Amino acid sequence: MSNIDKNNTDTLITSFSSIRSYTLIDLDSNEYKDISDSHIDIIVLYSNYNFLINQSILNGYLNELDIKKFSGKVAIIKSPGGAFELPVLASKLIDKYNPKISLVIGCIVKGDTKHYDFLSHTVTNAISTLSLQKNTPVLNGVLTVESTQQAIDRAGIKFNKGSEYAGVTLEILEFSKKL
Repeated sequence: MSNIDKNNTDTLITSFSSIRSYTLIDLDSNEYKDISDSHIDIIVLYSNYNFLINQSILNGYLNELDIKKFSGKVAIIKSPGGAFELPVLASKLIDKYNPKISLVIGCIVKGDTKHYDFLSHTVTNAISTLSLQKNTPVLNGVLTVESTQQAIDRAGIKFNKGSEYAGVTLEILEFSKKL
């Protein structure tokens, strides 16, 4: 749990549809323990740390995929830990499921020490390297913000970064068909 999860979060995004244009696979569910033979178009890995922020980004993402009538398979899974663990866990998911594209979602809020600088740079570089190593586009959905309010604004209805990530995902999927 983080400080963000304790703040007023009424501007965060909720899921608005139980019937979607795409197939949603929740890899946290026991129902989907062995789907390695199933083709997955998109895998989204989101961090447990700053959970409400990350969940809002995820909801904005999924809602936008539905609005745009995406019709493929989307797998989601919540990661233990924070942003630092996302690249290595995303690597394992890409190896296992071979998606067309992946999105990692997390949130790093600046504190009083240099830890923010080191963590932000390390995670950003690792995500970029992962994308090149796996030859799979990996979108960096890790917010690096100066304050709790910035995180809420970017994850919530004010800026809706999840919707933005969904738009980029669909553009990359469409572009990839030409390659």
